[in-house]
Amino acid sequence: MQTTPIARAAALVLAAAVGGAVALGTASPASAHAALTGTDPEDGATLAEAPAEVSATFSEHLDGPSTEIAVTDPAGAVLDVADPVYEGDTFTQPMLYTTPGTYTVAFRVISEDGHRVDDSLEFTVESIPEGLYAPGAEPTAAATEESAAATTAAPRESAEATSAAAAEEDSNTGAALAAILLGLLVIVVGGVVLVKTVGRKKKDAGAEG
Repeated sequence: MQTTPIARAAALVLAAAVGGAVALGTASPASAHAALTGTDPEDGATLAEAPAEVSATFSEHLDGPSTEIAVTDPAGAVLDVADPVYEGDTFTQPMLYTTPGTYTVAFRVISEDGHRVDDSLEFTVESIPEGLYAPGAEPTAAATEESAAATTAAPRESAEATSAAAAEEDSNTGAALAAILLGLLVIVVGGVVLVKTVGRKKKDAGAEG
């Protein structure tokens, strides 16, 4: 695919935004020109996994050579993607991704009757399968290992905290039990001393009598 200059791609994105707004205000059932009839995925969709390609279908057959398409990532950078495939009234655009987020596929389509359509498709992806990363955007092995380590460390830390809390609870229970036993021991010893003292006094009183 011939690389599109950044300025030209930005102009295409802007034209698509303006064209979409104009189309909303002027479209009518009687329109005889090409019009966007559907996209896959739907505009504004949020996808759990990024698709390998997107497509747009129009009310008339497309003139592939005169159609322009620009794909931008969540940061607004234009991605160098493969050539689209045209099949009658539909184009299919292979996709690449840099990071989860919202992607825009802006297009300037020329129908067979020469009518131009400026529009765009936006969708959000939550994850990117291996093999669909743009060159240089795929996470490094170190980053992947760090992420996996962080994921593993979280349950371990939680388990350690639970064990510590259980140990502290057992320690508090043991201390309370020891205090109760000590209190009982004091009462028993005191009772024994009291009984001996009373018995001694009675014995002494009997001897005097």
